[in-house]
Amino acid sequence: MESINLKTWQEVSYFLDEGFWRPSPTYFEHIIQHKTLYPTDAFSKGQLASKSWLLKVLYSVILEQHKINYPLATTPNLKNIEVAILGSWIGAIVEPLHQSFQIDRIYGIDIDSKSIELSEKLNQRYVQDNWKYKGVVADVNNLNCGNMEFETGGELIQTKPDWIINTSCEHMNTDWFDTVADDQLIIMQTNNNPDFEGHTNTSCSIQEMENKYPLTKSLYKGELITPSYTRFMQIGYK
Repeated sequence: MESINLKTWQEVSYFLDEGFWRPSPTYFEHIIQHKTLYPTDAFSKGQLASKSWLLKVLYSVILEQHKINYPLATTPNLKNIEVAILGSWIGAIVEPLHQSFQIDRIYGIDIDSKSIELSEKLNQRYVQDNWKYKGVVADVNNLNCGNMEFETGGELIQTKPDWIINTSCEHMNTDWFDTVADDQLIIMQTNNNPDFEGHTNTSCSIQEMENKYPLTKSLYKGELITPSYTRFMQIGYK
């Protein structure tokens, strides 16, 4: 298990400076121009560090899996990948996912309609580009992740995403996990701090996370320690 220990917020800043994702200038320009629109917590050092960590590890995992089939590959050559982000909030990870991987479409799913509205504003260019991103107002615990059906943009969508991303496990129970199929890649994060608003299902250790979300094929497990909480991450298949 990998453990990254960032004892101070200055160390978190260094971690971000050396991070995998380099946001486009237009991305930051949009956020600055609409800084009163988006919740500041979505772009906190802790949130950005967690997302940067996820992107770096996921890229390594996908590259390693790709090399099994294509030994000479230097970058993952993915096609027609579809992603569902559960508890997507304002979709801050959508652009970095598109920049890092060849993804056909990302669905951001959240029960809060205002968050989905903001997510589509933040990722407007992907919404307008043949729905490379599309927000969905739905309770993820009422969806079958292995055979999703929901309505968005006036269309009834039926899909089985290749990747299920949930960086908000602490905000929901485990019903969503029970419906994931064994051939869908799961990328999930949780943390150990029950004091934040909405944290109803935290985990005190990576072992507790593994017990709640057991994987038959684990591709990565690790922890990112920050001054406020420890974030845990698992990537793999049921």
